Amino acid sequence: MERKRWKKPTGVILLLASFFFLIWPGFRVWKAAELNAVLENLYDSSKEFTYSELYTSFLQGGYCKNIPVKDMAGELTKYVDSNTVIGGAGPFSLETMELPVDITYYSAPDTDSQAVFEISMGTEIVVNPQPEGGWMANGYGCVGLPDYTRGWRCVRPFMEAGSGEDPEKLPYYYVPMEDLETILRQYVHKVNENREIAPWSAEQENLFVEQHLRNCDSVLYSLGIFSSPDLSYPIWDTWDTVLLGGFIALFLAGSILLLLSRNEWAQDEKRKINGAS
Repeated sequence: MERKRWKKPTGVILLLASFFFLIWPGFRVWKAAELNAVLENLYDSSKEFTYSELYTSFLQGGYCKNIPVKDMAGELTKYVDSNTVIGGAGPFSLETMELPVDITYYSAPDTDSQAVFEISMGTEIVVNPQPEGGWMANGYGCVGLPDYTRGWRCVRPFMEAGSGEDPEKLPYYYVPMEDLETILRQYVHKVNENREIAPWSAEQENLFVEQHLRNCDSVLYSLGIFSSPDLSYPIWDTWDTVLLGGFIALFLAGSILLLLSRNEWAQDEKRKINGAS
């Protein structure tokens, strides 16, 4: 009898825990939708994207003819720079920081392609080679050009601090966007910690990260050059599927334990009645 008592409380605990796995993906979906709504202020996603007439002769068609981004990255970066309006000094005056993760650059937007080189976590890197202006350079470090494949950026790699390299002469490589996001998020947080005026909220930090990662995307979209797949966020992703799977597993396990507990209770009651008679 004592061995049967654990099933009911365990079942209840599992059912309660399962609802966390249901609520959390719901929260993630809401945040993704909210972020997409914010980003819609940067471009009009309600209209069907069409390439500009100017661009049909620019770089022999460029994106619209699926030319590899690396082959036109230098000219695209100059084009983005010439069409970027900068108002006053920016907030990003921190030049270097320690790399918070390992980062690998590839010859193509695919992790199965050739890995060109890697920078190890802990290396002191130059995040902003133009700290006096307070704005990050397009096409370098965290601010890459969008690829045709969602989640990949074409960008000049980070320089090691003190290397004396010229960022304008660095080649372009491909790198997963999630790695750049991790680095930029850490950088923005460090900048915020050193602010002498009112610090940014967590929401403001997050918005800075999302907008600066996609700065080139927004400019290219507004010029009719490319509709980047990274300008919006998936409402549902792999983690949401994993969390939903956790909810289903825990809910089923808890329900089964409660049913078993109820059946055993019914059998015990039946035995008591039979014993009394």
